[in-house]
Amino acid sequence: MKRTLIALTLLLTAVLVPGTASAEPSARPLDTAKNAVVTRIDKRLDALKKFETTLAAAKQVQPAHRDKLAKLISDQRAGLTTLKTKVQGETTAAAVKDDAQSMVFDYRVFVLTGPKVRLTAAIDTELAVITELRGRPGADTAKLDTIEAGLKGKVDALLAVSPSRDGDALRAQVQPVRAAARSAHAELKALRKATK
Repeated sequence: MKRTLIALTLLLTAVLVPGTASAEPSARPLDTAKNAVVTRIDKRLDALKKFETTLAAAKQVQPAHRDKLAKLISDQRAGLTTLKTKVQGETTAAAVKDDAQSMVFDYRVFVLTGPKVRLTAAIDTELAVITELRGRPGADTAKLDTIEAGLKGKVDALLAVSPSRDGDALRAQVQPVRAAARSAHAELKALRKATK
């Protein structure tokens, strides 16, 4: 993601007339810059469609979490569609550069929205598995309690994270949730085998 932003910045900087950040660029380089941003917006819109499909297929997602994610995807789709129209109408490279930064920093589709959808689906499914395993004869309820405690509140904390300019900070907030989901998955898999 950093490489994408750097590449966009370099492209948009090259469009500006040297030494005058507010100068009007020639139409052709400006069109190239606009097309580059529009292409990247389209990639984000495509990703949102995939996230929507993932959410629809994840039957165990809790209703409150599903509603929040559906709204997030809908709001991001609307915002990026509006931004795409704005980019297409821009007349300066500086404005296109601002739009490119908005595309990344205001939405964080890949760094944040995707993990929100995937990890919510994983954790809510794991919580449903815990409930199912509790009903099996010989279930290790103490172990299930520990796994459940490690997952409780993780989705709500993740869904509360807002996009920001600091991608590293966002990844750091996602990482413990991802680690908890992976750990729970491995432990539940082992418990499932043990209670067959």
